[in-house]
Amino acid sequence: MKTFLYAVKNNIVWLIILVIIDAFFIVSMWATDAAAMKKISLATILFSLIIFAVACIYSVYRENKLKKSFTLFLDYPSKENLDSLKAETGHSYDETVDRLYSTLTEYNGTVSSLAASLEDHEEYTESWAHEIKTPISLMTLLLDNHDFEPDLKYKMEYIRCRLNESVEQMLQYARIKSTRKDFLFEKLKLKDVINEVVQDYEPLLSEKDFLTINKVREEVVTADRRAMKYMLGQFVSNSIKYAKEDPELIFSFENNKLVISDNGIGVKPADLPFVFEKGFTGDTGELRGKATGMGLYLASKIAENNKIDIEAKPSENGGFQIELTFPEV
Repeated sequence: MKTFLYAVKNNIVWLIILVIIDAFFIVSMWATDAAAMKKISLATILFSLIIFAVACIYSVYRENKLKKSFTLFLDYPSKENLDSLKAETGHSYDETVDRLYSTLTEYNGTVSSLAASLEDHEEYTESWAHEIKTPISLMTLLLDNHDFEPDLKYKMEYIRCRLNESVEQMLQYARIKSTRKDFLFEKLKLKDVINEVVQDYEPLLSEKDFLTINKVREEVVTADRRAMKYMLGQFVSNSIKYAKEDPELIFSFENNKLVISDNGIGVKPADLPFVFEKGFTGDTGELRGKATGMGLYLASKIAENNKIDIEAKPSENGGFQIELTFPEV
């Protein structure tokens, strides 16, 4: 009914013309034979309305058929659908339809080529990351089974942690940009995940004499383990990087919210709204000038993909604080 009324609106000019013609005919009849006019005028008006209604119905039919052909052509711009669309539009639109077909074919070819290139890049990234993890594992094996001078061991541990972190950062970046989202959501005991991350950074935390306090008990959240470890690793790494004297790192959980806070150099209030932006490093000290601005950006994107709300704010002891609010499942 709505489509029919739309057709009436579009053809209202023709209805007006019919009314004028009928009026002229009725006036002419009245001038020649007033008695016959009364009998014929109603039939004339009724006939005109029927003709107009049939024309509108046919217009709706043609429009729906054209719309169907157009939609099919846009979804699948094949030669067969091109010919069907031409049959509906008429010869006057052949050149326009041909140009549209050429543009769509070129566009689809470009999209297919880009998709293939992106898939190749993703496969190469994953393959490279797998290969580079072999020497990192060998370095870990050496550090675990050989005695090195404390200073040398710290430097090797630092290099290992940074290499591991960079490789994982690259993988996570490729992951969030990928057309395939391979997150595995599962029930995670948050305390265990935090302990794993702290253990990974233990040499660097110990070197700076960090006091690490894990107040999280037996709380369970739903998330991707790998994503969670990366996010927490970024927060721990930043706390190490921007630590002051007597550094502290505290994990707590309440009301479905995980809070990670430190007492480091913190972030300027003016910088807080931008800490999750890609490439943003802020201007708090020389170390921030050397940062890439990718860690918190990736953490925010991963949190978004895991339906976790993330917020940054100053901690109570003047440092930096991250809050992760998990969805209720």
